[in-house]
Amino acid sequence: MRDIHNSLKAIQTLDPAPSTATRYGAPVDGRGFQAVEHLVLIGAAGEELSEEISIACVLQSSENGGDWLPVTAAHEVLGAPPDEAGIFARVESADGDLCVCRTGYAGPARYTRVGVLFIGEHEEPTPVAALALLGGGHLEPVR
Repeated sequence: MRDIHNSLKAIQTLDPAPSTATRYGAPVDGRGFQAVEHLVLIGAAGEELSEEISIACVLQSSENGGDWLPVTAAHEVLGAPPDEAGIFARVESADGDLCVCRTGYAGPARYTRVGVLFIGEHEEPTPVAALALLGGGHLEPVR
């Protein structure tokens, strides 16, 4: 069995919290690593979800950690291709909540982050959290 424990770095980017409004995770600095995977954890939806009331996950990148642009190029993403707004996952029904939405970043930018977009009127909160896994560290074990 191979050891991944010493070759992955996990970073909590979005504190677990019941949410009704859009939240963006902390920036992830990919320097010193060859790969980053973002995971968004969505709990039981507080609202009845539909096309009008939904939860979307967006991936953004930045060269400096401050000026953010949505990642829209399919070749820069591992997993489901993003749309023109950088959305890589959308939850529109109760069948889709209680999930982990994930995407890998393979683009040139140094920094990435995810956002959880609450589309429509969300009066009852839904628990959300996010973390990033950094792999392929230039120095191991990673800390």
